[in-house]
Amino acid sequence: MRRNRSPFGISGWWFQFIAYSGLMFFLSGCALRVGPKTVAHDRFDYSSAIAMSWKEQMLMNMVRRRYLDPPFFMDVAQVVASYNFGGSAQINTPSWVGDVSGSAAGIEGHWTESPTITYSPLVGDLFIKSLLKPLSPTSLFFLVQSGWPIDVVLGIAARSVNGLQAGSTMDLFKRSSDPAFYQVLKALRELQQSNSIALRVLEKEEGTSLVFRPRDPSEEMRAKGLEVRKILGLDPNVQEFRLVLGAVSTSDREIAILTRSMLEIMAEASAGIEIPETDIRENRATKQAPLVDTMMLIQVHSADQKPPANNVFATVKYHEHWFWVDDRDLSSKRGLSFLLGLFTLAESGPVVPPPSLTISKP
Repeated sequence: MRRNRSPFGISGWWFQFIAYSGLMFFLSGCALRVGPKTVAHDRFDYSSAIAMSWKEQMLMNMVRRRYLDPPFFMDVAQVVASYNFGGSAQINTPSWVGDVSGSAAGIEGHWTESPTITYSPLVGDLFIKSLLKPLSPTSLFFLVQSGWPIDVVLGIAARSVNGLQAGSTMDLFKRSSDPAFYQVLKALRELQQSNSIALRVLEKEEGTSLVFRPRDPSEEMRAKGLEVRKILGLDPNVQEFRLVLGAVSTSDREIAILTRSMLEIMAEASAGIEIPETDIRENRATKQAPLVDTMMLIQVHSADQKPPANNVFATVKYHEHWFWVDDRDLSSKRGLSFLLGLFTLAESGPVVPPPSLTISKP
């Protein structure tokens, strides 16, 4: 009996076997390579989306503060992405007598992506410790030790240093500043820029200490250092000072800093937001201008139309207006990133663990 052959001269049984084997190898090979290929783009896609939403969430809460709306933060606690890839194939070959029924071949497949994202609202004890509790002076000086400008850190995060009061733009705490406060910050920044002093934070059992060591300063910088010590009431012959949280120091070997909470810092930084004049006139938002003797941390623009996407660092829509930080404004971009850094320094208390998720392979 003569067997039917495929167009390639292969018998029908061998043709079916080879075709099925090839298709199964192809499908299994694709399935094995799906996981590794998704790591590169998924990891960066999710991290970029979370980073952008973090910036926009901070900007939104600053704008809400100007409209006297309560702040609200939502953290991304967990991201789990699962994938399912499958397929099937069939081939109809001629029978022994040459009959063919249905289509000669068929193939089908499916691909599904099922991300599971867990959100955690900042409420209760987490809200109090993250937004209402004053920042730790030790954390602030760790920032300074790592290279952040000391006048920026203390200018936005400190209410007072050894009794010298910083100004405030908020109606609740509105007050004029002690001129010596910003005089001290300016002198400290000049000492920092000239590398005339070395700052070190020491954490001990009895508390935190700051060590200021001179680095061959010029006569001008040496005079500035003595002037800072005189204004703050510090011993000119001592290099190590105790750092405490408080309004006034108890000795000439102690630096007392009364810090602001994260909520206060956001409120002070929101002075740089341009609120539409109509909302100011209709008492929808507060009028708040930055102090003359302080630098503006962030400049936020506003308009009725959405700005071009390539010119924004972060943008939000609120009360039918668009608010954004210009991508070409390095100072404001640095200021917003600084706020996000301070937010991570705030003590958040015990972290609520996300639910356990089990991903099984189908």
